[in-house]
Amino acid sequence: MDQVKTWDPLTEWQHSDIDWIRVKISREDLARFTKRSDVKGLLYSVGFLAIIAVTGALAWFSLTRGYWVLLALALYFHGTFYAFFGNALHELSHRTVFASKPLNTAVTALFGWLYWPFNPHLYRLSHLKYHHRYTLHQGSDGEDVPNYVDLNPKLILNLFFRVIHLKDLAYNLYRLFTVTPTSKGWRGRGFKPDAWEHFILQNASAAERRQVYRLAVGNLVGHVVFVALCIWSGLWFLPVLVTLAPFYGAGFLPYIAGIHQHAGCDANHPDFRISCGDAKLDPLTSFLYWRMEHHIEHHMFAAIPCYNLKPFSRFVADQLPPKERALPRLLRLNRLCREKFGTYPKWRNEYGVYKGL
Repeated sequence: MDQVKTWDPLTEWQHSDIDWIRVKISREDLARFTKRSDVKGLLYSVGFLAIIAVTGALAWFSLTRGYWVLLALALYFHGTFYAFFGNALHELSHRTVFASKPLNTAVTALFGWLYWPFNPHLYRLSHLKYHHRYTLHQGSDGEDVPNYVDLNPKLILNLFFRVIHLKDLAYNLYRLFTVTPTSKGWRGRGFKPDAWEHFILQNASAAERRQVYRLAVGNLVGHVVFVALCIWSGLWFLPVLVTLAPFYGAGFLPYIAGIHQHAGCDANHPDFRISCGDAKLDPLTSFLYWRMEHHIEHHMFAAIPCYNLKPFSRFVADQLPPKERALPRLLRLNRLCREKFGTYPKWRNEYGVYKGL
């Protein structure tokens, strides 16, 4: 049996000089699309919270009335939608949602508490310093790679029916109570940080590390107090809707939205139209996903706020690949990955190694 390859960024990471290729656009036009708005940011953030609140309220109503089937359905969709907090924190980590820095900081803290398994400050250390700077360049970008799509029956069943995530809960509770930065959704595959998490923390400044750990402490204290107060006051179901919400719900919607970002793309390529992918989503999923289906555009100009990505995409549409609807594109990626990368083990040894798989 061939020995499984590994990659240790602590000793093997290397810088890459990349002359990125982007669409042609004037500075004046780009300035229009990179303009941030507190009003638009608040409308988007409040609208996102309202959707989560609706599913939570439906679950609460079902519980109080004893509508058990409706309760199960409400929790199913509450957990499914709640997972998109990770995408909200992704956008907030770019600090493009609001024109006001204090407002962006406050909403990041709130969302970071509500979705405590995802430490946005730890994520930012990886995402901005490495993933955007070295997108899919092997040995430099340890966050993501040309991902592999394999729509096998087990995956499909898991995406719809694996709705309680006890292993993730155990990992993240351990990290919470040991004040270890959490990374559910983009790393977080163990009780302790993996090699990439150690690498980004080791190479962060002292101020950046303090920010990461301040949030970890704040989340620990905040959720312990919150759960204790809820139990004491008889509102025991509230922590189910908040503290435990990241650990139940279906994965099909986040998967359909997010897998297009880099699946089947080319590594080590300087053109974002080759290293990234777009897909057309329905309006609700697009909103929950914070418009990140425009992923080529997001990588070309990460300073563009999510609410400006769609108009920007239309403005430069003649310079972008044609967009496909998510499900047909997913089926095409399923075929493409086998043709391009071969079997999953072969892909894992060539690309997955850089994600710690």
